[in-house]
Amino acid sequence: MDARARSRYEALLKERRKERVEAGPATIEPNRTDDASVGVPDEDAQALSEMLQTLASNRNRDAAREVGEIDRALRKLRDEPDDFGLCEDCGDEIDKKRLDLRPWAAFCAECQAAQDPKRNVSRKNLTDFR
Repeated sequence: MDARARSRYEALLKERRKERVEAGPATIEPNRTDDASVGVPDEDAQALSEMLQTLASNRNRDAAREVGEIDRALRKLRDEPDDFGLCEDCGDEIDKKRLDLRPWAAFCAECQAAQDPKRNVSRKNLTDFR
């Protein structure tokens, strides 16, 4: 990868990081209307509240993980620019389309699939999550 492409990816990484940081964390209790109130009035509202809290927590965790991966990619660009765009597992070049969509990608598609075999696989049974 040439220096021009690396600087393009660096700009993409910095822009994505800025977007994620400026968005801030998701509100953990988005359906809470009064800061002084505690709890919810009924069981249905309690279930909704717990679901919204779980979703917000997952969004916050995913955003923090993405910012960490972006920071790692920026450090790699700074410290080891010749290795940027190479799979950290097999050493092959990561496909340009993959890097364009996800410039913080550390693995090629094949190695990523091997590391996370259940990703993007739909559940066939209700107990597939176990």
